[in-house]
Order: sequence, then structure tokens, then C-alpha cells
Amino acid sequence: MSTPQQQVVSTFNPRENGSDYFWYQTRVTGLASVALAATGIINLDADSDYYAVGLSTVTDIAGAAYAESTAPLPLVTALITDTGSGKALSNGPLLIPGMTGDGKRLYRFVRPRVFMANATIQISFNAGFMAAGTTYNIQFIFHGYKVYR
Repeated sequence: MSTPQQQVVSTFNPRENGSDYFWYQTRVTGLASVALAATGIINLDADSDYYAVGLSTVTDIAGAAYAESTAPLPLVTALITDTGSGKALSNGPLLIPGMTGDGKRLYRFVRPRVFMANATIQISFNAGFMAAGTTYNIQFIFHGYKVYR
């Protein structure tokens, strides 16, 4: 008995093959030594499964402008949990610079990670390693594509 092979899609065209590029993001603001924890929630659309191929973050300190060479790397941990599978993606919180790119160089997955339609991605942030007086604003970005049902 032969098994059907998955058709390789060489382009994204939502009108023809039911797939398209998409970025999901969440933003937390005001992470500081007096507000150590925050949670970002991403509610996935019901019409498609999401294939994440990479992660990046963009961080600022108290909204201050910075040059590319001085972009902050936040001393903040994050734990990603997928409600669709009921699993965390690591065995504990990881420092953000170790798990995402910095906006210029995203962290690419070896293989796409599927998040099922209607699932929620929860990101728990903790700023317990930061210096007193620092306030981070962080945008966490999933790079990937949708496959419509």
C-alpha cells in the first residue's frame, strides 16, 4: 500500500494553494525590577494551521532610540507554551537572546513547528536578571506561514 506524498509548494499563493506568509507577534511593555513578570498571548486564527520557521525579538529600554550597533539584548527569560499540543517548547524559561534573533538575524528552526488552528501561544516573561532601574519593552515575533484548512 502506497502512502500519499505531500505536495511541495514552491510559492505561496492563497488563491491557488491555500498558503501564505504570516507573522504573529505579541508585545510586553514595562518589564522592570519592580514589574518582573508579564505574559504575552497570541490567539491563532481558526482558518489555518501555522508553521513557524523562526523567532525574533525587538527590544528597547524605556522607549529610547538606539542605533543598530547598540540594540539591547534583554536579560529576560521567556517560556513558550502551545495550548494546541499542551506542551511548553523548552524544559524551563530561556534567556531571550539565546532563543530568538535580534530583529536583524532571526533564529531559524531546523524544521517548521506547527501550531494548530484556534490554539493559543502563551509566552511567560520574567525579568529577574535585569539591572535595577532598567525598563524593557519587547516585541516577540514568530516568522512563518499559514496553511489554510
